[in-house]
Amino acid sequence: MPTKPHVLIIEARFYDENADQLLAGAKAALDKSGATYEVLTVPGILELPPAAHFAFTKGAGTDGRVYNGLVVLGCAVKGETDHYEHVCRESMAGVRQVSMLLQIPTGNGILTCPTWELAQARANPKGADDVGGRAARACLRMIEVKQQFSLQAQPHSPSKYTL
Repeated sequence: MPTKPHVLIIEARFYDENADQLLAGAKAALDKSGATYEVLTVPGILELPPAAHFAFTKGAGTDGRVYNGLVVLGCAVKGETDHYEHVCRESMAGVRQVSMLLQIPTGNGILTCPTWELAQARANPKGADDVGGRAARACLRMIEVKQQFSLQAQPHSPSKYTL
């Protein structure tokens, strides 16, 4: 990458301990790459897609720099009802939809786990999975892919297609 990218991390803090681990992994990966980033916090994973849409429709961060990519972080743990399936499906689909319609290089660090123990293991930045770090690295790679096709970072205007 010729210039270091500026990335927006949107973290869902429904499970604070898990969110801390995901965020630590993402920040470590971005720091290692030399990328800069801003962090935006939302309550849960269902709020990730609209927050991404708001931010990328504006196109620039609080310091006026254009975002080159997006990392979304959050977690859903299966409970006793089917609410989990709806939340997982809609948050994943929403992130994908916003990413594709606004051409946002995205790393998806949303955990959808059947148990709390699995969620903790997958979020651990020192563990084998390090999902936050993996999402940040995926975002950086997708920024490179976008640049390969000569698509420049720019303020993202709403697509002619509706969300």
